[in-house]
Amino acid sequence: MPTALRIIAIVIATVIEVFFLLWFLLPIRYRIFKAGNMLGVLICLIALFRTAFSTLYHQLDAYMLQNTFTKIVWLIIKYGCVLFVIYAIVVSICMIIAMKRKPKKNATAVVLGAQVKPWGASRLLKQRIKAAETYLDQNPDVKAIASGGQGANEPMSEAACIYVNMVKDGVNAERILIEDQSVNTEQNLLYSVKLIKESHLGDDIAIVSDSYHQLRARIIAYKIDRKLCVGAINTVNTRFGWFIYPSFFVREWIAIPVEIVKKLGRPARHRKF
Repeated sequence: MPTALRIIAIVIATVIEVFFLLWFLLPIRYRIFKAGNMLGVLICLIALFRTAFSTLYHQLDAYMLQNTFTKIVWLIIKYGCVLFVIYAIVVSICMIIAMKRKPKKNATAVVLGAQVKPWGASRLLKQRIKAAETYLDQNPDVKAIASGGQGANEPMSEAACIYVNMVKDGVNAERILIEDQSVNTEQNLLYSVKLIKESHLGDDIAIVSDSYHQLRARIIAYKIDRKLCVGAINTVNTRFGWFIYPSFFVREWIAIPVEIVKKLGRPARHRKF
């Protein structure tokens, strides 16, 4: 590559890396220390070192290749980074496909719970409620499952909060079923599917959650019952949601493989609804 083009490419790459580094650091200002933003910061720092400080990188590369032990360690690190980048790209593509998957006609909406504050629904939960209401308005024959138990620091169950807000906004109470025993996403879906089966609502469901969460939720749903046809109803981020989105998106790179290998209650063949 000609020197001038190489310099331009380095400058562009450096600007992009600094931009994302600051984006991943921003949640820390709001005391958000999650695996996603910490991993994002680490990735950006490594990429920045490779591009903006290429001279130091090549010096380190030459030093690490001087003897057998450091060479092996260095090659493991280098190829490990390459494999991780490939993995991240593949998972990200799968996440995008999952979030774009439209639900079947009249699929039952499963509204996943989120934290309830002392004054009411959190911003995250409000987004899910609004997304569910829009879906129900567009599909008048659809019912919804309000899912989520009550945490120690919550004034009411997440399901009750979803129900109260949806009814207040004009949704017919008879269209909302309540599942208020779950404490995590896994149980949200497990108990909601059980309620759907008991209510004879079919195998088509629409998971109402954040877009980055859809793939993991889909994996959990299929672990519960492979007959389910799962669609996505994504929340619309508010003007305050943009700064944490990359952190939660990257967090899913860690959570998804963990979810794949994790067992879900009893084996599917022994689970009865």
